[in-house]
Amino acid sequence: MVSHLNIYYSHPQKPLIKHVQGVLANVKKLTNSQLAELVAILHDLGKMNPNFQAKLRPELNNQGYSHHSYLSAIVFYFAFCSTRKNFELLNNLLRDMPKQNDIIAILVLLAKHHGNLPDLSPSDYGNTGASILSKTELGQVFDFLETNESIPFHQFVSQFYNLEDFTSFIIDKSKKDALLNSLYFKSDQNVKPLDFFLKNQHAFACLIHADKADAAKFDNFIDEQKKDIEIFSKIFPNQLNSYLMALKQDSDLNKLRTSIREHAIENMRNGIRKGNRIFELTAPTGSGKTLMMLSLASEIIQNKGAKRIIYGLPFLSITEQVESEVLKIFKGNEQFVQRIDSKSENDRFESIQKELDSNPTQEKILEANVLEFQQNTFAYPFVITTFVRFFETILSNKNAELLKLPNFLNCIFLLDEIQSLPPRLYGFFVAYLNKFCSKFDSYAVISTATQPNFSLPRNNNAALELFPDYKIPYSLLPLSYFNHDLFNRYFVDYNNSPVELKELKDQVLSENKSVLVILNTIDDTKDLFSLLKEDLESEELLLLNTHFTPQHRNLKIYLAKRRLKQKKKLIVISTQLIEAGVDIDFPIVYRDFTTVSSIVQSAGRCNRNGKLDGLGKIILFKLKNKGKLRAELIYRGKDSELLSFTKQSFQQNQYQEKELISVQQDFFYRIQSELNFAKHEQKSPQVKLNFIKDIKECQYDKIGKFRLIDKQAFGEEMQFYVPRKHSDEKFEILLELQSELIDLLKSEADQSLLRLQKNKIRSHLKSMSNQIVQVRLKSGQTKPMLGNEKNYYSLSKIDLNCYSFNYGIKLEGEEFLI
Repeated sequence: MVSHLNIYYSHPQKPLIKHVQGVLANVKKLTNSQLAELVAILHDLGKMNPNFQAKLRPELNNQGYSHHSYLSAIVFYFAFCSTRKNFELLNNLLRDMPKQNDIIAILVLLAKHHGNLPDLSPSDYGNTGASILSKTELGQVFDFLETNESIPFHQFVSQFYNLEDFTSFIIDKSKKDALLNSLYFKSDQNVKPLDFFLKNQHAFACLIHADKADAAKFDNFIDEQKKDIEIFSKIFPNQLNSYLMALKQDSDLNKLRTSIREHAIENMRNGIRKGNRIFELTAPTGSGKTLMMLSLASEIIQNKGAKRIIYGLPFLSITEQVESEVLKIFKGNEQFVQRIDSKSENDRFESIQKELDSNPTQEKILEANVLEFQQNTFAYPFVITTFVRFFETILSNKNAELLKLPNFLNCIFLLDEIQSLPPRLYGFFVAYLNKFCSKFDSYAVISTATQPNFSLPRNNNAALELFPDYKIPYSLLPLSYFNHDLFNRYFVDYNNSPVELKELKDQVLSENKSVLVILNTIDDTKDLFSLLKEDLESEELLLLNTHFTPQHRNLKIYLAKRRLKQKKKLIVISTQLIEAGVDIDFPIVYRDFTTVSSIVQSAGRCNRNGKLDGLGKIILFKLKNKGKLRAELIYRGKDSELLSFTKQSFQQNQYQEKELISVQQDFFYRIQSELNFAKHEQKSPQVKLNFIKDIKECQYDKIGKFRLIDKQAFGEEMQFYVPRKHSDEKFEILLELQSELIDLLKSEADQSLLRLQKNKIRSHLKSMSNQIVQVRLKSGQTKPMLGNEKNYYSLSKIDLNCYSFNYGIKLEGEEFLI
């Protein structure tokens, strides 16, 4: 090593060469990508800037150009694009002759590694005429280099690569002009656009992950996480098998569940032998999909070695249920399992936070920072999370989100209820995931109780070109199980005529058994509840929607299950939140008209355990309230097509459960063949996405705006904290914590103290989460009275007079949507 390079530092008291070596070592632990290694070596070259070095010494008052990211990018260009020998070395590193697009991508990875990935075709997006990189800052870099020729960039790079000396080219005007004139991305030159897109996103993610781990002094962090995965993968099959062996085989249904699970496992073995990486598990509701998916993950591990498991679910409520079941299975090894969502807590992290309040030692601060990084990067052997976090991560361009992407390599993805994704997108996501798994040594099991069509549309040449190697997910079960008598538990009676609310009330009251009524809007559930409570005792009637706190929703479901178990008549009125993940069993279900997927999910709450002497009853009707068909109020605009497909798929007035499979196949065929594949439009943030085109053009920033849930589609989302009682001061404590953070920011406190305060606020918010109600306010609706005039961003404290256990949050206005 050239000794004088030791005078350059990347961070206070850390030599630049040591930092680069540490980042490179971390990258090699994360990936075998030569591109990622290249940007790891070069990412902080610009810190050799003497003005940057002066910034690390507060006593020096330097006013010159001191940025480093753009400088690193420019040095890369001169280092590898100045001589034929150096360019051939780059060719060998990338294993392909670098083209203009490759050079641009590397420039962007280096220049933006402290920010987010930008669009590589910005002139095509929004008609802004924007350039990929800031021409102003590029000009500042060139001006700086003209007066700073002696920085030993070549000597530094030569510690890693045998390059010809490129020093003289750094001030070569022709090279400068060549660079400025070549910053144009040409999407039509990418032979494999999806590979290109994934390759560069992956290299960027590995760089920022490795960089932050080294800068924060998380020594051996990646090695320790890999060891945990190895340990967990060894105990996983045995503990799961012990749990399965202890299950009772005391009913025909449990015996059938075991048979189905064993059948799926055998097919998984065959699929793995054939080289498949993505598998489709279509099984009837109540067939035990959670245990089946865990068993399939165990089979993959036994065949392919240690892997992280990421279990993705569409709804927050289901993540809690799956976590509970998984922790029962892996009792004694709970430290390997972590649920990560907006309500999840980490016991060790909470404990350290309390210790830090009384004794903020450097050792405890570091441990808290490590645990925060572990959470933010999904660095656990078994992660349970939501679809929002999973799918928004794999498409993200955001620095903070992409931190976790390297830990999506060498994984097993268990994705349940895939049909919950937007209908125009689930096929695209499956094809995208298929490519992701083959490229990054991962496997996926996609589970559903419906029958989505995973074929690419044959008339869409753009999709076929983007996914040339796509294979339909390998099927693990035959559809014949849907015809089994034990899974023929109900019949659907379809009434095509509009039904008014008063008529619906009379029909429900005429039933002599317990009834679950599922309606499309919160407004409708409240109106029907108000009508029915005139004729029923309070314990006979429950209202359930998102205007209740999560604590009260869970309590209502518990009370409903208890009353059903006692065989006492009960009527529950709910929105679709009860459709998935709620293990509840009614003899009769009334369902307002909706899409086929939701109808099947709703039906899964009827005679779920097959204990009725005959078939359960589903009444499918079209509610008309306030002069409007309510289904059309929800499914409007482009989504009205989904309602139309459902109407066309229901050709008869009555179906048994086993006959619904043909209805589902017809519905999903229409989606696959008639909807615009891989197109998505949203209001917040506002963007129109054509994923096929946008991936080809490497529109990272545009794609990164994708949100699985469009929060403004049904009005502005507000959050209200409902105190448990009048003396509840959790909201006031939150405001105090916010005030303390503002004071720390004003005093320019150390970053570690700021991070600790932010984590304290985050933990406190999670402790409040079961009392927070999310409401979408539309024009004409008014907020409830507040219990505190101040607010924490969009979160306010509600007056207890505006909330009740029976009715939920009280708002004025019309049309409360789900």
